[in-house]
Amino acid sequence: MHYQLIINTYTMSSISSTTTLLLSHPSTENDKDALIDALQKELSEFKAQVGEFNELRMSVVKVTGKNGVRKVKDKYLTASDKVNASEIAHVLRVSLWPHIKLMPEKWHKWNEHPKSICQRLMMAVGVPIGFTSEEYWTGVARSLANEKLCSLRANIKQSMFNQFKGKPLQLLFLVWHGN
Repeated sequence: MHYQLIINTYTMSSISSTTTLLLSHPSTENDKDALIDALQKELSEFKAQVGEFNELRMSVVKVTGKNGVRKVKDKYLTASDKVNASEIAHVLRVSLWPHIKLMPEKWHKWNEHPKSICQRLMMAVGVPIGFTSEEYWTGVARSLANEKLCSLRANIKQSMFNQFKGKPLQLLFLVWHGN
């Protein structure tokens, strides 16, 4: 049959054009039923592949430490995860960091309280389809928040060290004199 060859290509445009072609000029009712069955089988395979990808992504992203997260960021995070990472960074930098320099104990644990750190951060992100907020927090968002907190702390430590050594005054002096 003609449609089986084209359906096995994994592009949506070829499937939709084939479906339109065969449904507009069906030779028999059995061809329609076979086409519908083949498309439903393809759809279930795609759903299984998406589920496998999400499981892999969630298992890989559960890394610890700032270096682990930075390595994983480019390899395994999707575009929506990267957008969520920038939203988490913005909320931390603008809303939380000016008031809370040291995070409370167990801030990284999932908590349903609306004023908890995880809920404040999760209000800013979009949870991908197929995940609950808790799964996304424990799998992706918590690691991204921790990585941003580590970089904020490192920046403060470095600026304090520079101030101790007198470097900000030297940099300021260079800027004033146009060097």
